[in-house]
Amino acid sequence: MADSSFFDNEQDQHPSGEIPNLGDKSGADGSQSGSQEGAFRTDEGRLAAVMSYIPFLCFIPLLNMKHNQEARFHARQGVVLFLVELVAALFLIDRIANFVFTAVLIVAVAFSIAGIYFALQGKNYKLPIIGDLADKSKL
Repeated sequence: MADSSFFDNEQDQHPSGEIPNLGDKSGADGSQSGSQEGAFRTDEGRLAAVMSYIPFLCFIPLLNMKHNQEARFHARQGVVLFLVELVAALFLIDRIANFVFTAVLIVAVAFSIAGIYFALQGKNYKLPIIGDLADKSKL
């Protein structure tokens, strides 16, 4: 794989010299094209995007394809997905799952007790994390 700049091929630039907007699917005449053809400028970018969604391999495009915007986009998503998969795999271990669920339950009971305490005193105390989530919700 050659290490070349993302936009250094002549075919990648618009005749006016501007860099094309890869998110725009409209043609030169303004019509919308239904295909995603041309979204990746090279096979290298397409391969890097595919690798991004394979556990452990997602770090390769993230670290080695800094010049390719599409590869980095997919690599960032792949890393987040990989972290979610790791957390899910941890919950397959009974002791860890039981510990986490027990800890969450203890924190929830403690927050409930604190909420009752402040409500009896007539104070509006915003609980950590829970208060922020309640503010953002549309309840």
